[in-house]
Amino acid sequence: MEKSGPDPRDRTVAGPGEATVLAEPVWQLMLVCVGCGGVGGWLLTLLADLWLSLPWVPMKGPARLLTSVPEPWLTVGAVVVGLVLGLLLGFTAVYESLTARISDSGVVLTVKDEDREFTRDEIALACRDGKQLVLVAPDGGELARERCGLPWRRLAEAFAAHGYDWGAPQGS
Repeated sequence: MEKSGPDPRDRTVAGPGEATVLAEPVWQLMLVCVGCGGVGGWLLTLLADLWLSLPWVPMKGPARLLTSVPEPWLTVGAVVVGLVLGLLLGFTAVYESLTARISDSGVVLTVKDEDREFTRDEIALACRDGKQLVLVAPDGGELARERCGLPWRRLAEAFAAHGYDWGAPQGS
C-alpha cells in the first residue's frame, strides 16, 4: 500500500516556488465540538433537575421525561447523545472551514469542498475585514469574501511571502 504523502491541509511552510497551505487543524475543531457536546449532554441532566425545582418555570414535561430515566443511564445516555451531536457539528465545522493555498502564480480558496481559484493578475490586494478574508481586484471590486478562522498573522505572512499586497482595503 502506497502512502499518499502528508495531508495538504497541514502544510504551512513552503519552499521556493511551492504553495503555502493554511487550514484550520481538523483535530482541534473536532476536539472542541465533541468535548462541548459531551459536556453539554452532562449539563442537560443537571439543568433538567434544576428546571423541575423551580415552581415558576413552564413546560416541565420534557424535563420530567428526561429525569424519569434511571441513573446511571440518564447521564451515560445524555453524554453519548451530546458526543454524537458534537461529532456531527465537528464534521460540519471542518466541511465549512476555509483552506487557503497561496502560491506565486495564484490563490485557491476552498470552502465546502469547492475550490475558487484566482490568478496573480486578478488579485490586487488581500486583506482582513472583521473575521473575513477579502481578495480585491485591480479595479477595486471584490473577488472573494470568506469567513476565516485562520491565524491572521500567518495568513498575512503567507501572502507577503508570495509577493501579494496585504493590508486595509482602499477607502477604509
